[in-house]
Amino acid sequence: MKAQYKWDSKVYSKHFTIEPSQGYVNPNSNLDLEVTFHPKQADPDIRYNKVACEIKGGETLQLTLMGKSVEQDSSSTEQLNFETMVRKPATQSITIQNTEDKEWAINPTISTERDDSKGYFIGKSTLIVPPKSSGQYEVTYHPKAMTKLMKLKKEGEEEEQEVMDTHKGSLFFPLPNGTALLYQLNGTASEPEAEADINETSTAKKAKNIIISVQNWAKVQQRFSASWELETEDSSVFIRGANTFDVAGESTKDYKLNFLAHKVG
Repeated sequence: MKAQYKWDSKVYSKHFTIEPSQGYVNPNSNLDLEVTFHPKQADPDIRYNKVACEIKGGETLQLTLMGKSVEQDSSSTEQLNFETMVRKPATQSITIQNTEDKEWAINPTISTERDDSKGYFIGKSTLIVPPKSSGQYEVTYHPKAMTKLMKLKKEGEEEEQEVMDTHKGSLFFPLPNGTALLYQLNGTASEPEAEADINETSTAKKAKNIIISVQNWAKVQQRFSASWELETEDSSVFIRGANTFDVAGESTKDYKLNFLAHKVG
């Protein structure tokens, strides 16, 4: 009868993958397992002793996993630069060449330099590349906040210079042939475009409420600040509304703006 097995993947999944991690082995047959080492930082001694593989109705197997990772050669790092408006995605493609006679299943790793930009660079968790062929991997930059100018004093210079504090990340491809590809990701997010043009007509000396739908794209509640200005100063025009406005995460709420003009025009 078939033997059911299951590796204790919670123990080693941070640095190793065993595929398939669970399944069945037919009677009087062998099953090949593929072990992938995917470290996220340099470490001379990564090991997991006596990792258990439970065999239903049989004895538990044990395997020790060991690996060593070194810093990526900076000369082999490539750059991907993105520019877009905040909350508007921008996508670029990377070509991965498979030089071997077998199919490649690659598990890329995307990370960001700071936690406040986590999730701004996204891509699929697996890339399949056919034998002796190439595959396209798409990276999307979808910023939720604008990048800002910051003052920086370079070594040997007295005056500070303004530089763009870009969103930074990295994309790592551990290739099955033992090599790897590393991409440095840089994203610049400018101010958003207008959500809509609102045209309203009101009667002089009669107040009118203008309802504006405000969307919160974040998963948590946000407090928005509201401000307005007239193209030309006019003391007969009054605009009132709340200076701050709370919207629950991933939802939409109406904002009320009161408009009053004492003169026709």
